[in-house]
Amino acid sequence: MKWTSGPLLLGAALVAVLVAGLLGVAPADGNTLGPGCDDSRPASVHRAGGVPAAADRDRVPCATETGHYTGETTIAVTQEGTVWFSAADWEWALVRSDDQGGTWERYAVPGPQAYPGCPGHTMGLSPLQCDNSQSAKNNTVADAFLYVDPVTDRLMWSKTYGYATCSSMNTTGDNGDTWQAVTQFACPGGDYEKIASGPAPAGTAAPGGDGHVYYTCTNGPAPTFVVGPTRICYKSLDSGMSWAATGSPVTPHPDAPGCLHFQEPMAVAQDGAMFEGRVYQPLGCSALIPNNPDGNVRVAISDDQMGTWRYVEVPDGGVGSTSGLFGGVSLAVDRAGTVYVLWTGADGRPYLSTSADGGDTWAGPLDVGAPGVTVAAPSPQIAAHASGRVAIAYYGWEDGGSPTTLNGYITESFDADTDDPLLYSSMLNDPADPLYVPTNGGSLPRNDYLGVTFAPDGTPWTALVKLTSAEPDDEGFVQSTGFAGRTVWEEQ
Repeated sequence: MKWTSGPLLLGAALVAVLVAGLLGVAPADGNTLGPGCDDSRPASVHRAGGVPAAADRDRVPCATETGHYTGETTIAVTQEGTVWFSAADWEWALVRSDDQGGTWERYAVPGPQAYPGCPGHTMGLSPLQCDNSQSAKNNTVADAFLYVDPVTDRLMWSKTYGYATCSSMNTTGDNGDTWQAVTQFACPGGDYEKIASGPAPAGTAAPGGDGHVYYTCTNGPAPTFVVGPTRICYKSLDSGMSWAATGSPVTPHPDAPGCLHFQEPMAVAQDGAMFEGRVYQPLGCSALIPNNPDGNVRVAISDDQMGTWRYVEVPDGGVGSTSGLFGGVSLAVDRAGTVYVLWTGADGRPYLSTSADGGDTWAGPLDVGAPGVTVAAPSPQIAAHASGRVAIAYYGWEDGGSPTTLNGYITESFDADTDDPLLYSSMLNDPADPLYVPTNGGSLPRNDYLGVTFAPDGTPWTALVKLTSAEPDDEGFVQSTGFAGRTVWEEQ
């Protein structure tokens, strides 16, 4: 169904609960909060630095498993209420759910694309003899990235071909009823491609199609897979059907020393926000570069559809940064235009800085992690929704635990744009059933990044990886499943 206003959704949910009660019928999983919810483990309520706080209501963690092998996750929720989760089956398929994660359906996107174990079967070429081994699948496609425009509802899904100079992308504007294939996407370039979109900045070229400009950045030039070392960007003015290079590479640049490829997703100030159409690219910068000894956190900013960039430094307040040439800095912009930058400090805690003036000045950083939790790779990611509404997703281990035994977390706030935000931190999995455990050898799933987003109704969602066994299979791979987590309010 379409997302509707809060009161109508509440009324519909209340009617469903009353009817179920009158008929003596409970929801499929026996939980009136929704699939996978556990109100016995409410969120920890705290201020920055883990200082305990109180709140009138509890946030409750919810999570379900997709049942399909996954790695390098991203997630999107369309206006129809469908949750789309990447990836499945070695990054060439998706899973989706129309019942808040209660059930998941494997979904093969139609159209030309890279298929597992089929080198060369891309760009519409005829099917070739395919190798069905897990090793061949592992080497065929990578870095599947899923994105939905929060205004136009256009969904895009891209992948890099193994050892290739381009990526492919498939897009739908009607929640998957029809798809269009873009067989040469972010080209030339390859690996770690990210997508964002928003209105055109004032005075720039007007987009056709659905009215938004779509952007992608990728590693390049790339004569072979993953090389870099630069980060180059492209834009589309026709809803993703064609792409053009935007200008000089965002990195490297003398104003951003040590900031190279493998950057995290950019974000765009949306319609009606401050600095509407401005593009922000978070930059992870390495302390190994001689003229960047502190590994400073930086943001690249463009007001001309990525044609040119200026660079600002985000003060780290002395907490340092573990980001580097392989990313690690995440950024989001809320609907009012407040900018949020997140990174992991030298102490293994997530730090958040905010800007209310488009990146000119910054407040923070604040330690916003769950009390007693050390952050693990891949890097934490942040998403934003309404004014002050943010969600941060990450893996981590608790004090006294082990970095080989990891849980999944969401930390969220409804007033993150203030000096002293109230924070809710939820462990999404049951602590007796962690996402990662020590394994007996074998190859782990690729897990270079994770996804976090908001549904149109303001529910935060994250896509994580859960190992399904400590033992590798017969081909030496440790199997996994997609793990979709969210939070909801307790019942009153």
